[in-house]
Amino acid sequence: MRHVIGALLEGDSTITIVDMEAGLEHLSRGTGRHVDTLLVTLEPYYKSLETARRCAELAREIGIPRVVGVANKTRDGEDRTAIREFAAGHGLTLVGEIPMDDGLRKADLAGRAPIDEIGSPAVTAIEALARTLMQPA
Repeated sequence: MRHVIGALLEGDSTITIVDMEAGLEHLSRGTGRHVDTLLVTLEPYYKSLETARRCAELAREIGIPRVVGVANKTRDGEDRTAIREFAAGHGLTLVGEIPMDDGLRKADLAGRAPIDEIGSPAVTAIEALARTLMQPA
């Protein structure tokens, strides 16, 4: 993967987004070599929060210059508060929040792309997140 990403970026200012599975293996294998921003997903579950914390720590250790988080699948104020407090306690800046949206589950079951769910709260939040991430750090 690191070779593919490196080849995509040679002599170019391309924006490449890679969705990797949760965990540390991809970072420990050098895929972060060409990464300038790592977006860590925090869901309101202990295992997710701990995985996000460990990914952020490793990303900083290997020199990724911008490590930020996004709250995902939040259902209520309690979820949002728990994620915000966890992120703040571990030096992770949240740049967005994506609410739990049953419309995305239904779209998936119907074989539709999430982005086609016009007016979806989650899609609206993802669009806002994309605009935020496109801003210079």
